[in-house]
Amino acid sequence: MVTVSVVLSLVLIVTVQRLTKTLLLSMISGFGLFVVMNNVLRGALVELFLSSVRDRSFLTLIPAIFFIYFLGEIMDVSKDAQRMTESVQKLFQGSMGAVVFIPSAIGLMPMPAGAMFTAPMVDHMGEGMSKLDKLLTNYWFRHCLEFFWPVYPAMYLLAGLTSMKIGVISLKLSPLFFVSFLAGWVYLNGLRLPKFNKLTRSELKQLWPLVLIVSVGFMILLFKMEGWLALLFVSSFYALVRRSHVFMSVKRTLRRLDVVPIVLLVFMFKHAMMDFGLGERVSLELTNLGLSTKLVAILLPLLSGMSTGITHASLGISYPVVVGMGGEQLGLLVYVFSVLGVLLSPVHLCLILTLNYFKVDLSRAVLKMLPLIGITAFAAYLFYA
Repeated sequence: MVTVSVVLSLVLIVTVQRLTKTLLLSMISGFGLFVVMNNVLRGALVELFLSSVRDRSFLTLIPAIFFIYFLGEIMDVSKDAQRMTESVQKLFQGSMGAVVFIPSAIGLMPMPAGAMFTAPMVDHMGEGMSKLDKLLTNYWFRHCLEFFWPVYPAMYLLAGLTSMKIGVISLKLSPLFFVSFLAGWVYLNGLRLPKFNKLTRSELKQLWPLVLIVSVGFMILLFKMEGWLALLFVSSFYALVRRSHVFMSVKRTLRRLDVVPIVLLVFMFKHAMMDFGLGERVSLELTNLGLSTKLVAILLPLLSGMSTGITHASLGISYPVVVGMGGEQLGLLVYVFSVLGVLLSPVHLCLILTLNYFKVDLSRAVLKMLPLIGITAFAAYLFYA
């Protein structure tokens, strides 16, 4: 069964990463097992490799990752990150609000490897926090926006599949956003409310890198610019302003590009699932088990999301199956569990890249996230089942 091979490969990724602390080795192990267990893939490694390196998303993601790393490094080397951190921490009186604000603000604007974009800032601002808590704060508060904010591709796919207007979908999903956001706040910060301070003019000026960061999102949303190109413009401008720090920043950025083979494996996994019809076979296997429509509307997008790491792919695989079982009204439930599956996915680029950045164990990150996933899943079932 393809379903069994997917589950076992995901388990192996988590296990090997836990034992070896090496993300690349765990990805190779999991992908290798997946190939061995599916005959159709055994002679297709070259085809998968070529499909991945020719994939336009892969070709644009690599420069995007470089520019994201470069921005983080030049902010660090120039001390702009430190000064911005001090101002944001003063604005929020050093509370958790400072750390939550950055990924939440950037989460309004979808961009490639978005969680990686905010990781360096969260790392600077989260003094006293563990690496695991920094990772989860950055990851969760960026992605809980995906539950309702109407700029993510999967939501438009849902609108097309269900004939619901995008505004209606966003409005119906907004209660779940509030549940997930508040759950994250209480889970990571307790019941303490954010506090605010007034900043001086000089302290406000220290926030200018934040304007650059937000401008990337505006270029993507308003001018329909590709993420890597928007990052190129912003990085180039920043490099001109901080030209004396460029050489050291590039040198440090190049040391971080060991993540590229990991990204390549993620794309090979994606093409294996989508180009060879394995996603559809998972759908068929689950429906043949005689499961109820609601259970399939939960399990199928969850598993599809975990195995592809792509929300709209999971939704595209899952919703037609649920409709075929008479579950047309369960579109919102399928969407939410597609997002939750992607959040837990070892092949989700945001998770892979930030795990690599914060040097956190995959299994620890997933275990730490499970209570938030559980609360959100329970609320989604109550709201949309």
